[in-house]
Amino acid sequence: MIKASRVRTFLLGISFFISALAHAEPLYWSATKGDKELIILGSVHVGNASLYPLPSFILQYLKQSDGLIVETDTRKDHGIRYPSTTITSEELLSKKQQQKLKTIARQLEIAPDHLLQSPPWAAALTIQAKQFKQLGYSSEYGIDNNLMIQATLSDKPVIGLESLQFQIDLITQLPNGGIELLASGLEEWDDGEDITHCLIKSWKAGDIENLQQLSEESEINHVISERFVFQRNHDWADKLDGDQLIQGKGRYLVVVGTLHLAGERNLLSLLERKGFAIHQRSKSTPAGCEF
Repeated sequence: MIKASRVRTFLLGISFFISALAHAEPLYWSATKGDKELIILGSVHVGNASLYPLPSFILQYLKQSDGLIVETDTRKDHGIRYPSTTITSEELLSKKQQQKLKTIARQLEIAPDHLLQSPPWAAALTIQAKQFKQLGYSSEYGIDNNLMIQATLSDKPVIGLESLQFQIDLITQLPNGGIELLASGLEEWDDGEDITHCLIKSWKAGDIENLQQLSEESEINHVISERFVFQRNHDWADKLDGDQLIQGKGRYLVVVGTLHLAGERNLLSLLERKGFAIHQRSKSTPAGCEF
């Protein structure tokens, strides 16, 4: 089943819900270097009310911090540009894959022709988002979104590690319109609901072993993983270590996708190489599920 988690994990990491186990909490670490202190929380970008409340430590730290750092401030969407459609899913999918996409479209109550005439990256994101909605999850309950609201209410600045346009370009400029993303999603679709539940259960429990395994198994291919995960981890580590994003001292809550904090060349290990002292501050509990 682990193979079936690759695309789901990838999409939820860019850019995942069951009741909490007793005393379990999502993963977060402290990262300190000189007068700079970061609390780094692993996030999921969609969810439901069962994800809350967040750990009291996180909420109190935000109130006392100098600001919130997120992957991107999604509220800053003025002037966002999407490329015109130059290649469609229908052109690149085999007949068998087209039939699978039509079946999924009917399950999700989407017009099949809409997906077939969309670029592959758009079709992949559309079916994923629609399924999350059917399962009762939305970005409204995503951890990033919730903490941005909390930061604004507390008059704390919200700082993006990258722009929303950068993230859009990352997706829309995939080779061959992102056909590999869509093709993998079609192949692995049938296990999606179970994978999503276990993924979120692992997040809520802070099951670091489950998430570590998932991170190692979730690469779609080298080019996509390098572009979406590893290069961004290196860029974020440089920004958090330097003065480009924040001044040389201060206390900040950093919220990024959980799978950026596990696996090869994760953000925590890169910060440690730069001289940060890294300590896990959360309590981990086995999630009670397997991928």
